[in-house]
Amino acid sequence: MTDRNRHRVSLAEVIVIALLSILGAKALQIWTPSFLDKDAPSVSGPAAEPETTPVPGEEEIYRTLYEALAAGEREIVFDFDCADGIFGIYQKVLADHPELFWLPGGGSMTKKTTGYETTVFFAPDCPLSDGEILSRSAEMEERAREILARCAEGETLWDRLLILHDILADECDYDTETAALLLADSRNADDAVMQSSSAYGCLCSRKAVCSGYAAAFQLLASRLGAECRRVQGTELSAGAPHEWNIVRFGEDYVHVDVTWDDPIFTGGSEGGRSYDYFCITTAEIEKTHRIAEPESLPPCVSEEYGYYRRLGYELEEYGFGEVSDLVARQLEDGAERIYLKFPDAEMAQKALDDLLGEKMLFSVPAVKELGFHAAGGSASELGTVCLWLSE
Repeated sequence: MTDRNRHRVSLAEVIVIALLSILGAKALQIWTPSFLDKDAPSVSGPAAEPETTPVPGEEEIYRTLYEALAAGEREIVFDFDCADGIFGIYQKVLADHPELFWLPGGGSMTKKTTGYETTVFFAPDCPLSDGEILSRSAEMEERAREILARCAEGETLWDRLLILHDILADECDYDTETAALLLADSRNADDAVMQSSSAYGCLCSRKAVCSGYAAAFQLLASRLGAECRRVQGTELSAGAPHEWNIVRFGEDYVHVDVTWDDPIFTGGSEGGRSYDYFCITTAEIEKTHRIAEPESLPPCVSEEYGYYRRLGYELEEYGFGEVSDLVARQLEDGAERIYLKFPDAEMAQKALDDLLGEKMLFSVPAVKELGFHAAGGSASELGTVCLWLSE
């Protein structure tokens, strides 16, 4: 007796599956083999030796899927029944491996049962031709190498990740058009939407939504030696879906949200990038973000990796003397923008009102000596003041 059941997952279902499973993904430390053939360029290194288990389980399904997908296979065949979990594991593979940029996330599955034998056929959606995948893979590898060479100038892992953060924030534009389509629950998963949501879009097209920023940061941070994964959730202000990263330093974990540090979220190009979301704690990011499944993440409690603390820009309270000294120190260092970090948004707004509204900034000796007569500024929800000066 033969029974064939076919099921297809829509884009909307994929999003739901991703939200439920992506946070539970456990990276298996498998690096990408070559794309489609042994001579194609690779964004990562050689594949790990596969481990076999006597009874097929999630790890084996994950490994089989990953190796087949990285090789560009259009259908993966399993000689055992894995139909119930195949789509969830597929989403975990994509969550762990942003280099598989050509896979938008959908797919179809067919199960064939003959007697006591079951075969499952899984076919991922793949709108690109093999030639286009190879071409874009080569383009992404070239761009990745160029960025990684710039990041190598950093002395520590923290320094290198900071350079990566700045490159992505400065050299990628937030794709407001695609973001609007996704927020409208558009079913249009065309190439432009797929690019914008991927590492390729962020790195090569230089236009992306939050998932593209997060995928690019994950991809390159991993190549810099960091343990990095993506986090899904929502933004508190509008409740829109959002994605960012979590990074490990030794025994500590921190959140990084390059999208929200992009100038589009910090008052435009004049205000420049922010560092509010670089290496921060869960308590800090939860002021503006809601994590979809916080229990699935390691605790992020260390404050020592935050940009402002690391560089000594934090103030326990607002006092003009302390602010004046900090402004002078940053100007002496040649800073284009001045950053002041306060315990809360109310204190930051008070400082901004005094410095700009009451023009107290221009009484700072270092500001007067350099001949600045105009300034702009902004205060953030996380208690940061950013100032930019002009003559």
